[in-house]
Amino acid sequence: MKAPVNSGGSQTRQIAPEGAHVARCYQIIDKGTTFDEKWGNKKRKVQFLFELPLETAVFSEDKGEQPFYVKTVFNLTMGEKASLRKFIESWVGKKMTDAQAADFDITKLLGHPGMVNIAHNGKDDRVYANIMSISPLPKGMACPPAINELLAYDTTEHSDAVFNKLPEFLQEDIRKSDEWIARTSAKAAVPAPTWQATTTSADEPDLDSLFANDSTGLPF
Repeated sequence: MKAPVNSGGSQTRQIAPEGAHVARCYQIIDKGTTFDEKWGNKKRKVQFLFELPLETAVFSEDKGEQPFYVKTVFNLTMGEKASLRKFIESWVGKKMTDAQAADFDITKLLGHPGMVNIAHNGKDDRVYANIMSISPLPKGMACPPAINELLAYDTTEHSDAVFNKLPEFLQEDIRKSDEWIARTSAKAAVPAPTWQATTTSADEPDLDSLFANDSTGLPF
């Protein structure tokens, strides 16, 4: 399957093809709190990256075939109307109560598979692949094992081991966050939910351990 190629100066890049794809979440990155120019205030952002193991291409001759990826970014809030909460509910196919949402650790979704619907959108003479919707995998369908290393990063629980594996442009974004500045300047930490920054090679999170009393096998 061919995919569009975006041009930018002397660089070209291929983007994930449109349509429904089997996907696996391989990065959950807390970008921290920065000023949001669109809304004129500060917001804490989290980025999800999904690999498409059945859609591959050669992006670098040194690495050979690799899966396409697609990313999406949300405000880090789990309120009833929050886009992040709706995305997760759609992903696992189950509604959350407010209590479940407040106690939910989003990094438990690291390595979790799903079906993503991708569309191409143009902006500033470039084309981007965006996730329009997500759902659980249909019954009987399996996602191949993870190809990329699974990474989760939390600005309030900094890990050099994880941070150093992130691309430089993402590191620069994180360095501008209130959480990073507070930590490096030895100021009081910004109150925020904390996660455990992790790096793992496991293909799937151990969802069964999260729901010992829940036959659905979902992470809440």
